[in-house]
Amino acid sequence: MAQDLTPFDFIKSVSHSKKDLIRESEYPEQIEKQYNAYIVNRGFSYFEDTILHANEMNMRAHLFNDAQYRYYLGVLRSRNRFSKWHKAEKNTDLDAIQEVYSVNRTVAKMYLKTLSKDDLKRVHEKLQKGG
Repeated sequence: MAQDLTPFDFIKSVSHSKKDLIRESEYPEQIEKQYNAYIVNRGFSYFEDTILHANEMNMRAHLFNDAQYRYYLGVLRSRNRFSKWHKAEKNTDLDAIQEVYSVNRTVAKMYLKTLSKDDLKRVHEKLQKGG
């Protein structure tokens, strides 16, 4: 059985160690299935020296995972690449609107623009549960 690899393992191998995780494994088919092209491309989009390569791979999403991985192995120079991933910020008002009105985040943002401070206060009051 093949070991479980994350997209970050593939990014690290392409960026720094230059070790071919797919072809050097005992079970290359299983390792290739673990390669998540979307996450790897997103990871490389954070760096100025790899963003154009990530864009090329996004345009060629039809390629096999091994082909995309080998492209990165051959094209990128060895270098430590680490970046914090951008995450959506927490907003208690949006969370409350989503729960009370049963809407998604995009619709909740539109509601937030139209609700007054008193309306928001009432939304939060609806979420309070008594003991």
